[in-house]
Amino acid sequence: MKKVIEWGKLTWPEAEKAVRQMPACILPLGAIEAHGPHMTLDVDNGICTEQSRRICEETGIILLPTIPMGQVWSLYRFPGTLTLSYYTLIAVVRDMLRSLYDHGFRVIFIRSHHYGNIPAIKQAVRESYEEFMGKDVKFVILEERGAMRSVAEQIRTSPCAHPVFQHACEVETSQALECCPECVDMERAICDYPQFTEDFDSTPTYWDVVTDTGVMGDATAATKEKGAALIAAEVSAMVQKVNYVLGEYWRSHRSEEDKI
Repeated sequence: MKKVIEWGKLTWPEAEKAVRQMPACILPLGAIEAHGPHMTLDVDNGICTEQSRRICEETGIILLPTIPMGQVWSLYRFPGTLTLSYYTLIAVVRDMLRSLYDHGFRVIFIRSHHYGNIPAIKQAVRESYEEFMGKDVKFVILEERGAMRSVAEQIRTSPCAHPVFQHACEVETSQALECCPECVDMERAICDYPQFTEDFDSTPTYWDVVTDTGVMGDATAATKEKGAALIAAEVSAMVQKVNYVLGEYWRSHRSEEDKI
């Protein structure tokens, strides 16, 4: 395990030295949205921050402060949910990538546990790619849900409510119990399987149309042990991706130095 360098906890001389030694970082993005009666609104922040911290422990990249607000449409009509617009989130991510480049970072990983942020993140990265084309910088979205879902199919004890969305259910509640147990009250956990409309996957649908609770599945089946396995699988896949990208970066720069 490597010591985690938290960018927000450094002084400016420490930050200047840190980025010279490790020009790679991870930017976690979260959200504030309803997660049933048993989890706090900021649980996505807790899961994403802890995942990012574990990636930094394994790889040595620098941990940036979590952006705690995201784009939330599906659950917006539930009390407590807050959102940035799609275009605002694109602008925020683009501004952050530009700022990180200006201060010396050359490999920037972006991680969001909240799936609703992904379309805006992809657009921001595409636009930033165009802006920085030809410059020495790489933007990487860390998205390895497949590894987690493979483990989930082996260990879950309740049926999946939806083939894509795993929200406030056995899986996500287990993840939270592992990453941020302070965000979970299992005494309030419930089982709720929504009745999805036939066009749910093809027509934008606010989730309060199909669920009164914001839970999609059986949260009562969640355990910390399941969460540990789920998080380990996803983090391991992301660490593998980070190590690959870092390896390519260091190899290319050593080759350039050899030419001098």
